[in-house]
Amino acid sequence: MTYPFNADASGLVTNPGNSVSEQIALAAPESAYVVKAFNSIFSGVIAEDRPLDVFFAGDGGEGKAQVAAFLESLGTRPLDAGGLEMAHALEWAGILLVGLARNGAGFDIAFGVGVS
Repeated sequence: MTYPFNADASGLVTNPGNSVSEQIALAAPESAYVVKAFNSIFSGVIAEDRPLDVFFAGDGGEGKAQVAAFLESLGTRPLDAGGLEMAHALEWAGILLVGLARNGAGFDIAFGVGVS
C-alpha cells in the first residue's frame, strides 16, 4: 500500500498519470507486476469478520489474477478497477476515506459496491 498524501492529508502529492504505483512500475523491472490494492479500507476493518470489497488496479493479467486470488483467500471480494492508470483514482479514494473518517464517519468504514 502506498499513500501519497500531502503533509496534512488533505490532498495528494501525485497527479493523474503519475501515481505512486505508476512511479513504482517505471522503476521496477519489466517482468514485475505492480498492482494497487487495499487503500480504500482501514486496517482495523480488514481484521473484522464481515464481507468486504477490495478495489485493485494494475497492468498485466497474471499479476492482477494473483492479487485477486489472494484477496479471495482473505474472504474479500476483489473488484478490478482497471489498468494501473486507475491507481491515481484509488489514491484519491484513500483521501476521501480519511476525510470521511476525520469528519464523523469514524475509522471503521470501507468503500463497497452494491451489485444487483
